[in-house]
Amino acid sequence: MARDELDFDQSHPQALALYCSDGRFTRAVESLLRALRHERLDTMTLPGGPALLCTSAANLSEVDTVSRAAHFLIEAHHIAHVALVAHEGCGYYRNRYSRMSPPQIEKLQLEHLGVAAKTIARRHPALTIQCFFARVASGRITFEESATI
Repeated sequence: MARDELDFDQSHPQALALYCSDGRFTRAVESLLRALRHERLDTMTLPGGPALLCTSAANLSEVDTVSRAAHFLIEAHHIAHVALVAHEGCGYYRNRYSRMSPPQIEKLQLEHLGVAAKTIARRHPALTIQCFFARVASGRITFEESATI
């Protein structure tokens, strides 16, 4: 098995992507960040992604843990740009909101993206924060920007 060797860049990336751990979207999120001119990025990938910054979508201990981790990365790594990404068909939301229809869940996800952005912006007002919703159509992933702070 061949191993790739890459040069190590000691500087921290200036971008942080917080998104769901659904691996079907990983490459697309990385591609999105490259399109936004961020060749390297810090990542926080957990089921539900940005939902874990909202007390209406996660329990207090989850929100506290994810908030602390995000604030640490933003401060210690001097992050200037944060991308919050939710995606259609998210298992976290389907599990947590099993009685809601897909359109209702999507509306909730978009609301949660806004709440997550405001949560981060309160403590880090100088950041650029962009929110995206990923959709799958004809076998391709597309991103719709829902908000920028």
